[in-house]
Amino acid sequence: MSMRTRFYEDVNEFYDQTFPFLVREEVKNCLPLTILNSLKINIQKYGKEPPLMFLLAENGTIELISLMTPPHDLIISYTAKLNNIEILVEELLTRNVYLPGVLSFKAAADKFTKLWCERNSMGFQLMRRERIYKLVEVSGDTLGDRQLFVATKSQQSIVLEWARKMLTEALIEITEEELERNINNFKVEFEHNESRIYLLFDNKKPVSMARKAGKSPHGNAVNLVYTPPLLRRKGYATECVAKLSKLLLEEGNEYCFLFTDLSNPTSNSIYQKIGYRPIIDENHYKFVSK
Repeated sequence: MSMRTRFYEDVNEFYDQTFPFLVREEVKNCLPLTILNSLKINIQKYGKEPPLMFLLAENGTIELISLMTPPHDLIISYTAKLNNIEILVEELLTRNVYLPGVLSFKAAADKFTKLWCERNSMGFQLMRRERIYKLVEVSGDTLGDRQLFVATKSQQSIVLEWARKMLTEALIEITEEELERNINNFKVEFEHNESRIYLLFDNKKPVSMARKAGKSPHGNAVNLVYTPPLLRRKGYATECVAKLSKLLLEEGNEYCFLFTDLSNPTSNSIYQKIGYRPIIDENHYKFVSK
């Protein structure tokens, strides 16, 4: 058996090498695929530090890749061979890499966290249990008759206000720096008339929003779903996500995908009602000093 490991510095070379492997389990690997797509366009999209990019191959066949965009957490691709997690841990230890946390499919995240924390005498916190959903057809009875439009510059202030509230509500651990970087990215999109945020209107007033997020080779992500508290439980979020998902399919995507927080049964049931089906569960851990 021939095992090969390598860290990469060139994102285009890494993408070209790993794409065939990642696309075999495209939806399970949607996060590394969308991140790599973004890094190819702007290497500092997620932060100023260069990304960490790792590949493990066995007998010439890639079995695992890992990716980190500091200050964000390590992402591990889907792999059928969990013993490769041990090799990844050893390689990262050899390079003396600082890791704030890890996000991967449940079995990999659990195993990596156990090994990493044992070797570094650290503790951990399970920040979030997530689920990746995939949609290929929107359920017609969720589309409603309200109107969905891409947000314009005149709606920038309310969109940025909602985005800030959504991110702080959904991501308890988000830092002020990370929050501002996200908000600034949305501002730049508005400045270039390239907003990817869509608003649902009722009686000519915006009532809910969702974002056309990163692309995988054959699909498109939906995120930043938000309805102000006083407007919830009226079906606005359901209709907003359903309409945006339908639009993304009409644009030529074979499917849409999104991540949900499993501690929020309401959103999980909403997405299934629209037509989203569960693909795989993921765990997101943060590492802490003992």
